[in-house]
Amino acid sequence: MKLSFHCLGMISILAMTICSCVQGLSARRLNESAPIPPPGRLIDIGGRRLHLNCTGRGTPAIIAENGMAAFSTDWALVQPEASRLSQFCSYDRVGYAWSDDGPADLVDQTTDDLRTLLRSAGVNPPYVLIGASIGGLYVRAYQRRFPDEVVGLVLDDASSGQILSFRIDEKDKALADISANELRTMFETLNRKPPVPRPLPTEIEEPADRLPKEAQLARLWALRKFLGNSAMLPSFLSAESWREEFVALRAQSLEGHPLGNLPLIVLTRGLNTDDQRKEVAAAFAALSRSGKLVTADRSDHEIHLYRPDLVISALEEVVKAARSGTLKPKSGRGK
Repeated sequence: MKLSFHCLGMISILAMTICSCVQGLSARRLNESAPIPPPGRLIDIGGRRLHLNCTGRGTPAIIAENGMAAFSTDWALVQPEASRLSQFCSYDRVGYAWSDDGPADLVDQTTDDLRTLLRSAGVNPPYVLIGASIGGLYVRAYQRRFPDEVVGLVLDDASSGQILSFRIDEKDKALADISANELRTMFETLNRKPPVPRPLPTEIEEPADRLPKEAQLARLWALRKFLGNSAMLPSFLSAESWREEFVALRAQSLEGHPLGNLPLIVLTRGLNTDDQRKEVAAAFAALSRSGKLVTADRSDHEIHLYRPDLVISALEEVVKAARSGTLKPKSGRGK
């Protein structure tokens, strides 16, 4: 069955990982050495360690959640300036980059791990959370589960259960509308009839080539490690956890403004977009009475790489609003 995702980057990553799993890499694990030491600390969260890189000082702490096959290094264009606003923490989920292996990309596990990680490191609430791509799902899940700990949100072209889709019975179907049985059958079929395998990447591609050279080297190593480790490959369990959370968040959205007056800025791409994406972004902004929508001109999916200036501005506005309790609703374009 054909997989269709809301961004070309995720299509490519999922195709590569599933191909690797079913066509010979299932028993393979790359053991390439990291080109640089971890920029932050390895924090024990109870039997495994996660990499946490915190810089700056102040409250609320800004916590960055990565997309799929994305890493703490990806915030290198944002973190230095954002650290002037408050404490800024990027991290790597289980199995990513310098972090130890463990259950990969399950929503509840990810949010529990992040909460334990922050407490173990002495980074206490309240938090402003920023989530990129599928990381947007994780930060929304964190806020849904622990609303008293979150005082602001920034969504960086976040994944949506209405756009993230699979091809079921020759028709594209939104993940939030797929049943667990349909999803399981799709993965079983894909495992029986896998796509043609692709080699692991050997060079950095756009937009990651905008990162500092050292971060590029670390990112390429981390991506090869991710794609070459069968334990990290997307599975029915991880996709099902996304589906369940999207369904829960959709139910939450029916409440009108389920986030109340929570400071919220939604960043959406200005390139390779369409009416559906625009509608989804507007619906994200409407989750809060204070929600604000900003279209990132000259940016595709990973806005923190294409337009770090807009991400920094959004974080500054949300941090200030969280401290003062205000954020003026407004939509506009980031020039």
